[in-house]
Amino acid sequence: MSKFAVFLRGVNVGGVKVLMKDLKQLLQEAGFTEVKTLLASGNVVLESSESDPQLIQARCDELLSKHYQRSIPTLVFDAQQIKELAGPFALPIPEPVKEHHGYLTLCQSTTDAKELGEAIDALESSQDFLILGRALLWVAAKGTSTTDPLAKLIQTQAKQRTLTTRNHNTLVKIAKIIG
Repeated sequence: MSKFAVFLRGVNVGGVKVLMKDLKQLLQEAGFTEVKTLLASGNVVLESSESDPQLIQARCDELLSKHYQRSIPTLVFDAQQIKELAGPFALPIPEPVKEHHGYLTLCQSTTDAKELGEAIDALESSQDFLILGRALLWVAAKGTSTTDPLAKLIQTQAKQRTLTTRNHNTLVKIAKIIG
């Protein structure tokens, strides 16, 4: 059995309401095992006899679309990818550290991550970021994760491509569940 993290994009915002208990039941009924959810923002860990994350993603997208009668895109990462992303945060956190958060914007592909990085480079205000495979790491002061220039750019890009952002602490918790 292979373990995966599934990240739903845009749930519990804009009229899309997905209860985690219902999501867990839907995935279990579809044959996934060891289904666990984390937080109410669409984070799932599950096991499957399938080993290809893209096939898991296609199956989850199909299930969600059929059940909720609307597209709810997912991004799926295997256990090894999650463990790498949940390792020590690879960017320096400004002082005071407790006033900042490290974020990971998870992308559909490495090409999407690179193109997102190019768009960030084009911003007038420069911000540090790092691309790790299909993820883009960045830092924001607490309370600004939706308002700083990089965050606004990511929100705009999310209308054009499948991506979702999670706090690094969330990835750490998911990695612990994956084991």
